[in-house]
Amino acid sequence: MKLKSLLLLLLCAFFVAGDLGAEELKKRRKKKKKRGKVVAFKAGQIGVGVGGGFAVKQNYSKTDYSIYGTNETKGGFPFSIRAEYGATDFLGIGLWIGMYKDKVTITDITAPNNIYGYDHKFTQICLRPAFHVPLGMAKLDPYVAIPFGLNKVKATPFNNEGGFNYVQEPLKSGFAWAIHGGANLYFTDNIGAFVEGGYGQGLPMVSFGLAVKF
Repeated sequence: MKLKSLLLLLLCAFFVAGDLGAEELKKRRKKKKKRGKVVAFKAGQIGVGVGGGFAVKQNYSKTDYSIYGTNETKGGFPFSIRAEYGATDFLGIGLWIGMYKDKVTITDITAPNNIYGYDHKFTQICLRPAFHVPLGMAKLDPYVAIPFGLNKVKATPFNNEGGFNYVQEPLKSGFAWAIHGGANLYFTDNIGAFVEGGYGQGLPMVSFGLAVKF
């Protein structure tokens, strides 16, 4: 009787352990599956960013500014606002508005004392599709963005003495584009920061600032 009771007890313990093990395995699978679905960017969300950075330095060596002289450029601090809607879990469609200034100083090669130039004010209005990489992390949202649109330019001359210096055509408005890689890092469920860098024409090269999502 003692041996039979012991065997029965061991058999019951085996089945109980098996049930507990199966239940634990189910819990782990559920947690793993749930963890895989956690992402920082989702379809239907709205994201907003405000920031500044460093602009791609304009190259005026191939413009009319360099026909009669050499030139130097000083850039300003760009400011930008962006808004984005999650079209899918990995694709965002948005709008990007940016502003910055620079100053080009031209020195006449035939008369070095003849120094003049233009103050430029740039305003960019661009569409901004962004492709988000789902890492399975709730706080980190890496992406690649391709903004493109209009770069509006206002050129104001300085040191204009009678107008005889301004044989050059001022810089014109044109097409703006860029390819940026960056990431949003959220400190809470809705508020964080962003940083991005890349290359483009008429758009900042490095930007950083506040990121908010709803």
